[in-house]
Amino acid sequence: MFWRSNNDQSKRMSNFYPKGLKIDFCTVPSIESAGSKTIELGYCGATKWAFAVEKKEEKLSVALNCSPSESCLSKFENWSVEADVMVQVQNQKIPEKGLTASGFSIPFDREGDGHNWNYSFDKINEKNGFVRNGSVMFQINIGINEIKEIYSGDFVDFSVPQEDDSDVVLLVGDRKFHVSKQVLSTHSPVFKAMFHGNFNESVMNEIPMNNVDLNAFHIFLQYIYMAPIEICDENVSQLILMGDQFGVKKLVRECENFLLRPDVDEKDAIALAVFHSLDRVLCEKITSKTVEQLKSWVQGQPLPPAAAALLKQKLGTDTEKNLKSDDLEKKSVEKENSPKAENVHHETSSTSSSDSASDSDSDSDSDV
Repeated sequence: MFWRSNNDQSKRMSNFYPKGLKIDFCTVPSIESAGSKTIELGYCGATKWAFAVEKKEEKLSVALNCSPSESCLSKFENWSVEADVMVQVQNQKIPEKGLTASGFSIPFDREGDGHNWNYSFDKINEKNGFVRNGSVMFQINIGINEIKEIYSGDFVDFSVPQEDDSDVVLLVGDRKFHVSKQVLSTHSPVFKAMFHGNFNESVMNEIPMNNVDLNAFHIFLQYIYMAPIEICDENVSQLILMGDQFGVKKLVRECENFLLRPDVDEKDAIALAVFHSLDRVLCEKITSKTVEQLKSWVQGQPLPPAAAALLKQKLGTDTEKNLKSDDLEKKSVEKENSPKAENVHHETSSTSSSDSASDSDSDSDSDV
């Protein structure tokens, strides 16, 4: 956990934010000669973030930039985001001696340069361990407290009761989520059974939620309440787990659609599909590939039933023929190299020689 003095009071970066938390680790190479460099950090809820770095001698200037994500732009021009931010320059010789800068309730908006947060670190060099082979490493935390006029009102703050729309509290650790039984029951058969079945939870005002990740559960609830949550590389695995755990098939389907997009890294998509046993994703991937491309899949991890059957069918007779051909060739080589085969070969040669000699004798007799 990282600390900073703010108005003579210590405040800790929280791991819970009503509008989302983003944590990134990045390395900026060739920083001595690159001048200014910008790294896209991706999305957090309806916002998009970028990290800019510039080094002049031993001074390192950094900036965080916030903008609405392209698909989440609202009709309002005066959008604003309030966030807690933390940037640490990691010491590559002594990790515990990293330099940290934090800001709390930082406003990001369209007025002037207000969409940026800037900070400068001094004495950043190779000698003290902050630069190694020309590269600098960072850890970046962004916790969003408030979003205005970007899908205004669409995100739900579950940390407080909703007027006439909260009748139960779900507990994840010490965090409270004020939710509606009716809303959750409509989307999830698991919640429906929990709230209306013959279980202790049906009469409890506060229900502990075990075996769930805090931030994944928070994103999941935003999805249930139809907030504009974007499925992305960072959250797709957690959302699949949440969809499976609470029986929300529509969410799992949307995650599958994301993994099938052409702009998603195929190796990552296949790995996640295997890990989560997503038959549909794997079957579509198998269908689109040639037999040669699929041969390496046989030695991979076990596939779910439908994908395994389709792979076997597609490889089919081609694989069987190759296996049989290889087997016959192997047996033939073994037979030729066996001692018995050598003896037979020798005996055959001897017999042939004897026959030749007999033939010669017969010819000689005939001449006489």
